[in-house]
Amino acid sequence: MKKRAKDGLMDREQVVMICAIVLCALAAFLFSRPAGEKPAQNVPVFTVAPMPAPEGLRIAVASDLHFDPDNTDKSREHTEAVYNPELADALLWDAKKQGAEILLLTGDLVNGGKPGRHEALAGKLKQAEESGLTVLVLPGNHDLAPVTQTHFAAVYADFGYAEAYSRDAVSLSYCILREDLGLLILMMDTAGYRVSAIDLPGAQGIENDEAFFSEETLRWTERMLETAREKGMHVLCAGHFNLLPGINREHLSGYYLENAARFARLLREYGVPLYLSGHMHLRMVYREDGLTELLTEYLLAYPTGYSMLDLTDAGISCLPRRVDVDAWARETGQTDPVLLGFTAWQQEELLNYSRENVAYMTQRNPLKARETDQAVRFFYATMDAYWNGTLAERRAEIRAMPGYEPFFRGAEGYAYAWWLKDLIETAPPELAGFSLNW
Repeated sequence: MKKRAKDGLMDREQVVMICAIVLCALAAFLFSRPAGEKPAQNVPVFTVAPMPAPEGLRIAVASDLHFDPDNTDKSREHTEAVYNPELADALLWDAKKQGAEILLLTGDLVNGGKPGRHEALAGKLKQAEESGLTVLVLPGNHDLAPVTQTHFAAVYADFGYAEAYSRDAVSLSYCILREDLGLLILMMDTAGYRVSAIDLPGAQGIENDEAFFSEETLRWTERMLETAREKGMHVLCAGHFNLLPGINREHLSGYYLENAARFARLLREYGVPLYLSGHMHLRMVYREDGLTELLTEYLLAYPTGYSMLDLTDAGISCLPRRVDVDAWARETGQTDPVLLGFTAWQQEELLNYSRENVAYMTQRNPLKARETDQAVRFFYATMDAYWNGTLAERRAEIRAMPGYEPFFRGAEGYAYAWWLKDLIETAPPELAGFSLNW
């Protein structure tokens, strides 16, 4: 498949997104703390409240579980990543507890595409389905190689592939048709994994292992959308890679998706209001020409979040949800104190992350002790508000904090100086939830 030649320059939105992704990776590193080292105290005590009762059909959406039972050594450090098996269990428990009937997992199910990891995760998903939660999966770029397309579909046969109304012949895309719900669910394979994993008859890869929708997949998608129109059904669509962010138009960025614009145009033509994705490890909402995209965040980082959709005859409402790990730990008899106090532990780690970043930046741009403390509190409050979806509504409060001016003085010359200011000014209110009409 040939690609179009393109100028390599990026606009501000793309630079901001790349910086955000890099900083999220840095956060994951800095959140690591040697086992036994006690985190800082003096942070607010949070509890995760139950969600209101479902209005219509409730569907949970989670992404980027990066399940890896080989990475559970808690003797060296404590991070969300070493708790990945427990957090997967807590997610499945919480989604069911909050009234979800269906859980969509939008790719990067495991780390490294190893067969044993997929099989172990499938075992957990089977237990969730036995409890009454329907689970549907699709692949991300970390899920294949050494596992092939054929192997992936076999391992997850009970989680979409065996019950599909239709499967695309040349990818792992499929659709679920629920006439009882008046709903067709499109689960799209956006590829992005190694060409060596592609083994479906007639399937082809793309150079540099980039993500793409093939011509055949686009034609199959249109047939499924036409089917939904003929049957008078609503359509919900999910994939791993993103459609609307500008960064997805940059080759070799790690976020490029070939034919993204054409796929988005198809969704608009058939009146599909929402596309669900992951991949960036950020929670974000994009809107463009009547189509909304919801990016669901990385599960193994603050605040261990996912998304909850309520579907009615009128439309879709979406709310962010934080996994109630503490409640899961109590109910299932866990003894690890981190899990039993997980929410407070995450808040403390966020404060430590804030303190470490301010300390690093102010080595070059010194602040007085009181200003340093104010800058830490400002940074903590801003990051907490962003990740919990409340930054837009707290914008005035954040700007008025005593640490606002000292922070940006101390951060001068660092990426945070402009990235955080841009985030404060542009974070959309939809991060706290939104509604769409069909």
